[in-house]
Amino acid sequence: MTLGRILVVDDEAPVREVLTEYFATEGYAVEAATNGAEALTAIRGGRADLVLLDVRMPGLDGVQVLRRIRELDGNVPVIMVTANEDVVLAKETLKLGAFDYVAKPFDFEYLDRAVAAGLARAGEKTAAGHAKDEDPWTRLARTVFRVARAMQPSARTSTGERMVTAALAAARNAAAGRGAGEHLAEMQLLLDVADEFGDLPAADRALVGSALEAARRSLPVTG
Repeated sequence: MTLGRILVVDDEAPVREVLTEYFATEGYAVEAATNGAEALTAIRGGRADLVLLDVRMPGLDGVQVLRRIRELDGNVPVIMVTANEDVVLAKETLKLGAFDYVAKPFDFEYLDRAVAAGLARAGEKTAAGHAKDEDPWTRLARTVFRVARAMQPSARTSTGERMVTAALAAARNAAAGRGAGEHLAEMQLLLDVADEFGDLPAADRALVGSALEAARRSLPVTG
């Protein structure tokens, strides 16, 4: 199981390698594209849940690619990657539908949160469709991973990591035909605590709650 599929689009090999290695190590499936045409091919093929897109590239530049991505897919989040001197341009891309932007050299803590938040937002927009097509335990694990990664460090340590552990335990038990109910109950308690202390935005709280309820409904009826 991966946390999501990231498409890295950059004409500079060192940047592609750094981003690919980092996010692969973090548990994502990562594909790299060297130019805009390759990126659009990957998008048409449905091979990306999120795109990290360089602003400055030869041929189709990042702004042109962003416009075409938005025409092909209105949901896939795009995070623009920019040099410091192009930050003003990167800000303008938010009006064109970019989810966020990050500057080189990378602040990986911020980039990690931005990717997690982008994937969580995309999951929220398509939750109804995934509820029909995706195994509820896979959906639960993915959702909790993404939301926990977007938490502030103190909240992630106190409740986020415990929610992830409980979600994985529930998914493993369900796959093995063992009881998962107690792990779901633990997740609900942790979710309530996180909500009480303001550790989760309302959208993320609703996202986890929806995935948790779908997992509950899939439990076998007893008695």
